[in-house]
Amino acid sequence: MGRRIRWTLASAGLAAAVLTAGAVVAAEGHRVTAVAVTSAPPAASNSLDSPDSPDSPDDTAVSPVASTSEVPYPDLSSVASEVTDAVTAASRGTSVGFVLYDRESGKELASVDADRPYYTASVVKLLIAIDEVRSNGGWALPDADTVEDLTDMLEGSNDAIASAFWEQNGGNAIVTRTAALLGLAHTTPPEDPTQWGMARTSASDVVATYEYLQDEVPDEVAAPLLAALGNARNPADDGWDQYFGIPDGLPGRSWQIKQGWMILRNALVLNTTGVVGGRYVVVLMTEQPLVSSAKGREAVTAGIKTLAPLLSQLDAT
Repeated sequence: MGRRIRWTLASAGLAAAVLTAGAVVAAEGHRVTAVAVTSAPPAASNSLDSPDSPDSPDDTAVSPVASTSEVPYPDLSSVASEVTDAVTAASRGTSVGFVLYDRESGKELASVDADRPYYTASVVKLLIAIDEVRSNGGWALPDADTVEDLTDMLEGSNDAIASAFWEQNGGNAIVTRTAALLGLAHTTPPEDPTQWGMARTSASDVVATYEYLQDEVPDEVAAPLLAALGNARNPADDGWDQYFGIPDGLPGRSWQIKQGWMILRNALVLNTTGVVGGRYVVVLMTEQPLVSSAKGREAVTAGIKTLAPLLSQLDAT
């Protein structure tokens, strides 16, 4: 595939179908978890630094975090609740899936409904890209034009390019085989095979996807994909402001991100995902009532902002 396909496939069909999709059912509360951290040898990092029911308190359980003398983590017990509260305060009735993962220790530090499947929107482009660079059971960079298409698909979240790869490489089979390769437990193809953005995945599966891309894909194959994630441009190619969440919520930090946004008939899907500072995998997936896109982005950014002081503390450990 070369640059000839980059602007020939319109994404209007995708948008029109998604806009008339069925209602999204809000979660019946969140399962909120803060994971106890124990000491472990740090894992090497090869990252490039480059809709509508209020939560019920009875359905929310927060697990305390134990710190050890060997690993002087700050108190993590309120992290998940703070993220959730910030999002839902800005956009009531929002369902939240969240994971904060520390690549250095190999530990999940906090989570909310980490295994609940959410619509991927454009986050599925991570799987489309990984599938494209795996061929006949091995890894290889495609030709230069295709690498450029992959770069634009990730940097600009280009829907036309994603649709071309989707059609060329088997559609739903991309999700099925890549989920099997990466060991993703909650990732499934869309019911309508023409609507790649309506695939589903969980926050924990997105963490596993970034870990696989960082650590399992050969460096020379992963490098252009990671570079593209680190150079995500704003606005995206469809004109959307894609710096909500991680970029706007954690200013001054480097990141490699894949954002997702999608308007359904009764919901706004907004996902911010990525590797922050080469160390932390941050995934925040949301299904919001039909609020304005600006309000929805502000809600996701508010949740991510709560992590800024914590990450500074963790950097000092």
